[in-house]
Amino acid sequence: MILRDVRRRAKLFLGPSIALCLVLYFAYHLIEGGRGIRAWRTLEEDVDRVTKEHMMLKQENEALQKKVSLLKNDICPHLLEEEARKLGYVKEEEVVVLP
Repeated sequence: MILRDVRRRAKLFLGPSIALCLVLYFAYHLIEGGRGIRAWRTLEEDVDRVTKEHMMLKQENEALQKKVSLLKNDICPHLLEEEARKLGYVKEEEVVVLP
């Protein structure tokens, strides 16, 4: 009689216990899984970071293209002198003072 009562109660709790385990399993993977909420947030942060970097590089590229176009068409004397000074060249009449 006691054994029957234990079996009956076990059968009553078995279905809800399995359902609870399944719900907990899927809830965990919804949040922590490879395609879960945390992974989604990480991907969004990566997309934002890469988008900002892309915009910055695009602006830098446009500035460099403008500089190259100035060097290609007509030689701008100021730009040419600036580039020569960056390379370490000086005019003949200038005196170089080294520290």
